[in-house]
Amino acid sequence: MEMQQIIEHAEQNIRQALADYWKHSDTNSEIYDEVTEVFIKRLAKDSSYAKQDLRELFSKSPVWDERIDALVINGTRTHDPDYERIRDLEMAIFHPLYIHGPYDTTFDTHKKKQIREAMEFFASPDSATCTKEVGLQAIKELAPKAYAPTKKLSRVFKALCVALGVADETAGSNFQRLYAQFADELNAKKISFKLYVSINPAHFLTMSNPKGDNRGCTLTSCHSFNQMDYEYNVGCVGYARDDVSFIVFTVDDPGNPESLNNRKTTRQIFAYRPGNGLLLQSRMYNTSGGTHGAQADSKLYRDLVQREISMLEGAVNLWKTYSYCDGEYECCVDRAPDFGGYPDWEYPDFDGKVSIRTDHADGFETLRIGAAGLCVCCGNEISHGLYCGDWEHGTCESNSYRCDDCEDSVSETFRVYDNCGEELWVCEDCRNSNYTRCQECGEYYSGDQMEYVGGGYVCRGCYEDHYFHCSICEEIHHEDDEITVRNASGYEESICRHCCGEYFTECDECGEYRPDNMTHIVRTEDGEINICDDCLNKYPECPECGEHIEIADDGTCPACGAVIREKEETA
Repeated sequence: MEMQQIIEHAEQNIRQALADYWKHSDTNSEIYDEVTEVFIKRLAKDSSYAKQDLRELFSKSPVWDERIDALVINGTRTHDPDYERIRDLEMAIFHPLYIHGPYDTTFDTHKKKQIREAMEFFASPDSATCTKEVGLQAIKELAPKAYAPTKKLSRVFKALCVALGVADETAGSNFQRLYAQFADELNAKKISFKLYVSINPAHFLTMSNPKGDNRGCTLTSCHSFNQMDYEYNVGCVGYARDDVSFIVFTVDDPGNPESLNNRKTTRQIFAYRPGNGLLLQSRMYNTSGGTHGAQADSKLYRDLVQREISMLEGAVNLWKTYSYCDGEYECCVDRAPDFGGYPDWEYPDFDGKVSIRTDHADGFETLRIGAAGLCVCCGNEISHGLYCGDWEHGTCESNSYRCDDCEDSVSETFRVYDNCGEELWVCEDCRNSNYTRCQECGEYYSGDQMEYVGGGYVCRGCYEDHYFHCSICEEIHHEDDEITVRNASGYEESICRHCCGEYFTECDECGEYRPDNMTHIVRTEDGEINICDDCLNKYPECPECGEHIEIADDGTCPACGAVIREKEETA
């Protein structure tokens, strides 16, 4: 979708979400009545632009749902471990031991047996107890420090690989690639629910269910949007307006669309900048209050998100995860100054996590979380609650935007670009008076950024990307009018269609356009065709009439009727 369509779709989602949010509750209905179109339009536009990079990444996924601006991960996207594949991956990982390993041709028979037994420990979960015990004993002998009862099996396998000398930790190595696949398969789990991974501003706005739901409250918090007593519910909008946050949640009834807005059963805020390799996972909220007792769900959600991001970025799915509040990585996340939401990742009791993908272990950019909220009445930026200070004094108005040119307050602004190519937001009058619309991309630019071509104006970017200079008539033309020809010197050049028709002919054999020095070839069925010199050797010259021809099926010249094949055979 084009950006304007994305914004309009976000507006519709927000309107529907607000209606759903108050559908089963009369609590503070005056808030719903005071939400203005100015607020809705600004939130939709700000969020749509802010989440562009995340949208570009997520939309590559086969489970991306454009209607709700979210990934929908379910049982068709997940599966239980495939132990045959696990065994194949083990063989691929241990193969160097037989070829280049420390044992070479004298590879110890006992070691081989132990490795096979260790492999069965991971690849045969349903095997007899004695087989498991034999495999575990083999692991303990091959790598005494590898196993611990509480240690993840994928980590046990990694330690075994290190002990056997096959663990190449170089970023992007074949071992890392194979080990990531092994760990993914070993830890795979088919889920029976739908997990929504969303950048939809409507889902941020309704991240905590409404207070006072007459069906019974579920998953409410200080971010509930229908309460005036909380200052933190401004964070709903703040998360929606930053460029890194996305919300991961489940709902009571996925078959009922309104439950996405009023019956969430779990939810977490994640943050990621595409290509950065640093993932923040904030507090888990659920119907029991969250955090405590929710570690398994939290770990599963993190695993599913990590897999999806790594797959979409074509990266090895190997991450190291740390508690955010342990100290070492607290500096990797920065709370935006005007963000008024509750920064629950900063509190040890809420078990926030940061994960670093191995290809970014040596460096990543700090994540800045949140942005200022918006007054639901006038749409001006605020740092707490739902209303600006003017609303408290009865002077809040819905003309919330300020034009970057004339600085007047207006009901709507439009994006333009100044002489330096910087983005500005101006009123309609200033846009129409001071800027020109590019006939190619539709954006508005200052005069210094425009080129006049073909009876209209295009911006410099579109001029460079979509227009060319004809080497014959020396005019500027659109790329749709471009023909590549081969000139008399044998070099390719770009010319317009008119000049091509005037000075060049298309070779009917190779399809290239050449100067008008083609040879006419006589054919039996299609009459004459034009052939360039490079293709001429495919068509012989008739010894009788001298024409270049395509010999007829009966061996005669289609121009004069002379028998070509018989003469050649006699000769």
